[in-house]
Amino acid sequence: MKNKKAFFTTKWITYTAVLVALVIATSFIPPLYIPGLTGGIYWCDGIIFIAAFLLDPVAALTVGGIGTLFYDLVFGNAVMAPVSLIIHGLQGAAVSILLNCVFHGKNRKHESVWAGIASVAGALVVIGGYFLYYWLIAPLTFPDRNYGIAYAAVRIPRNIIQEIVGVAVAMVICYATTFKKQLAAANLLPDFRNEALEKKQEQTEFN
Repeated sequence: MKNKKAFFTTKWITYTAVLVALVIATSFIPPLYIPGLTGGIYWCDGIIFIAAFLLDPVAALTVGGIGTLFYDLVFGNAVMAPVSLIIHGLQGAAVSILLNCVFHGKNRKHESVWAGIASVAGALVVIGGYFLYYWLIAPLTFPDRNYGIAYAAVRIPRNIIQEIVGVAVAMVICYATTFKKQLAAANLLPDFRNEALEKKQEQTEFN
């Protein structure tokens, strides 16, 4: 292929596929159950935040959405698969958009700070998304179950803890170590901004 830095390169597809697979793989890790909380603490969010820190919004959307969709299918919870697709897809995209687009011009020496701020937005997407689902949608889909605003509210502490765990795991891997810097220095990360610009420039020259 003439343009070695086109959007959706082999590198881009490989990273996205690997991270999708890692999200699915976390379904085999037993959830953490804390007394007093409704539901367990699952581990997929950490991988989604890592994808958002490393990749562009489209890749992060794919990792979060497709990854958790198959996560639920593997976990035997097919009913929640479409919900996870939407909520966790938006989670990954929101964090990546903020970090790689909105905060792109900020001081890169403080990238971990911007990543933390972006992660809060991603966490709110998950917390708010599941709250709205169990409050407004689940009662219509499962009228025989005890869903509603009370159930949705009870799940908030569990979701907050899960997001804190996910953000902590991703921040440690990407910023408490030199993992991301080493990948970038070795040109092992897709640079979606430059790749898109170079592709556009090459198309302009061709025309």
